[in-house]
Order: sequence, then C-alpha cells, then structure tokens
Amino acid sequence: MLPGRYDARVITRDDAVRLLEGQHAELAALLGELDDDAFVRRGTMGGAEWSAKDVAAHLGSWEEFSLGAIDGFRRGERPSIEKLYESRTGDQLNDQEVERFLHASATDVMARFDDLHRRLTSEIAAMSDGEWAAEYAFDPDDDTLGERIGSLLGSDDGRFTHASAHLPDLRAYVDATRR
Repeated sequence: MLPGRYDARVITRDDAVRLLEGQHAELAALLGELDDDAFVRRGTMGGAEWSAKDVAAHLGSWEEFSLGAIDGFRRGERPSIEKLYESRTGDQLNDQEVERFLHASATDVMARFDDLHRRLTSEIAAMSDGEWAAEYAFDPDDDTLGERIGSLLGSDDGRFTHASAHLPDLRAYVDATRR
C-alpha cells in the first residue's frame, strides 16, 4: 500500500512524540494567526479547494485513524482504517473526511484537532516498548504497531511527517494574509 520510502527504521516512541509535538505546535501557531474568515476561506491551501480549516480537520482525521488502529490492535481486531483502505484510496479518504467537517464550526474543528493530537501523543507515550514493537498483522507494508502509526501519519518525507507536509502551504498562506 505504501511506497518504499517507509522502509527506514522506525523511530522510538519518544522521538515520534517529539516529532509529532513539534509539527503540531508549528501548525497550531500558524493556524492561530488566521482570523476566522481566513481560516475558513476555501481554495487557499495547496492549489486545491481546501481551507486552513480543512487542513486541520484532515490532520485530525489521520490522528483519529491512528487512535483507531491502536484501539483495534489492542483488541486483536482488524482496525477500521484497514477496512476503509479495502474500498477507498487515501485521496478518497481525505475527500470524505474534509466533507465530513465542511460545515463544522472553526472552533469545533480546532478543538478536535488539538484534542485528537493530545490523545494520540499520550497513547504513544504511554505504550511500552514491547507494544510499540509488537507485530502488526493487519497491513503487509508495516511490520510493527509503531511502523503502522508512523505510516498513517506519514508523508513523502517518511513516517510521522504528515503534518509537516502541509506546513509550506500554510506558511505561504499565513504570510499572504499578513500583507
């Protein structure tokens, strides 16, 4: 499912949390610079129809999928994200999730963005090394639970870099609103 770029060694739980926290803090700071109108203005992110609000909803959804993967794994059940991937591509999931929050308030989307991030990083930090490195049998491209979480939160730059993939567009947009 995922390209070979994910073949790199999985980072430690602590490193994953630090990476996720740093990206989230930078995104949250940039999002916080936008007024309500700029936050919800469609067509401003990445040359697509998305708004900054859509990016926050999108990132929250992938953290929610990751929490679901952890929960399903712990119950010994195939996580829902794996079932979704049987009938949808990543782009289709992205579109579905942006649509799901299209009419949600900016306040609700940001609260969800922050809450899901806090919950996910807390779950990762609380895992044992054994659980982090436990065999993940639900996806052929990821050998361990830590690898799967990293892939779900990954980008072209590797595991746990999804949020940073959206930073250049967000920085450019925030800079444009300052002028």
